[in-house]
Amino acid sequence: MFAWLRSLFAPKASGPDLSQAPDEPVPQERVASTRPKDFKPWIGVDLDGTLAEATPWQGIEHIGPPVPLMLRRVQAWVAKGVRIKIMTARAGDPLGVAATQKWLAAQGLPALEVTDRKDFGMIELWDDRAIQVVQNTGMCFLGTSYFARPKAPILPDEAADRTFIHVGPDARPAPSARHSA
Repeated sequence: MFAWLRSLFAPKASGPDLSQAPDEPVPQERVASTRPKDFKPWIGVDLDGTLAEATPWQGIEHIGPPVPLMLRRVQAWVAKGVRIKIMTARAGDPLGVAATQKWLAAQGLPALEVTDRKDFGMIELWDDRAIQVVQNTGMCFLGTSYFARPKAPILPDEAADRTFIHVGPDARPAPSARHSA
């Protein structure tokens, strides 16, 4: 387990192949030195819409059926000793935490921590609503799919200045000029 976690934070000998898009910024994992030493690394997994199917609201205790692929991922991570936290707004209510723990047990998962907060130990978040931002640039990755675009409006000058990066089969090349955030 510790060897696997160490490999997450070990410096990489070589970076990704940038021959296709040499001007595109590459997201880099934060190095351990940017976190306080007393925080242990963990992966956040959103509940509704990611680990469980999003269903019409039927109360805080109702959680949809599992999303099979995400369930398999979480099971594999747990089996490898990866620390997982379930991220959900339900965690703001004790009934929501209890319902989530009951749902996890029904899926054969251990009693994972259920939270609505991230801390310095979170190394990544798996979420159906997240938009990835390149660290220290403000630039985001936008897919060509409707579901990969933010719901919040982008700034008026962003479309002209391309302060975002298109990804996917219909994506255009990244701009050569860099913009500061």
